[in-house]
Amino acid sequence: MGNFSGLNQEILALKLAIESLAGVGIYVFPSKQTSKAVAVAKPNFPPAGTQTQGIEIVIIPAEELTIAPMLNNGTACVRSHKIIIKQWDSNETTLKIIEPLVAVLMQLNYSVNVGLRIIPNPKLGNIESRNLTIQKTVINRRVNGN
Repeated sequence: MGNFSGLNQEILALKLAIESLAGVGIYVFPSKQTSKAVAVAKPNFPPAGTQTQGIEIVIIPAEELTIAPMLNNGTACVRSHKIIIKQWDSNETTLKIIEPLVAVLMQLNYSVNVGLRIIPNPKLGNIESRNLTIQKTVINRRVNGN
């Protein structure tokens, strides 16, 4: 359970750091309330009827992968998450957010793999998007066998 809690804290810190970036779009919910367009992927979010303006960033948390036991009875784990960037404004691109986003991710000690840019295609009805894979090695130390 401690690992799950640590993962939740990591995702929350990641979400808050991304929300602080200039250039992130907004969600306009059916109630007319607004928030930064940064979401942790889960069913039914954003709710039906929500409008997204500008850049939306979706974090898809991944499972922990234990890669090595350590001499102190701890483990070294690699946490790998996916981030999807979507540009809902057809007159803009995802390019403006890449550099500041990567800078924030690197400050949080993630290695970043920026995927290919998917250009919008009105004939297919798709928007511009880009996938990033981020990874962080986390050392879980056990003290006195706990």
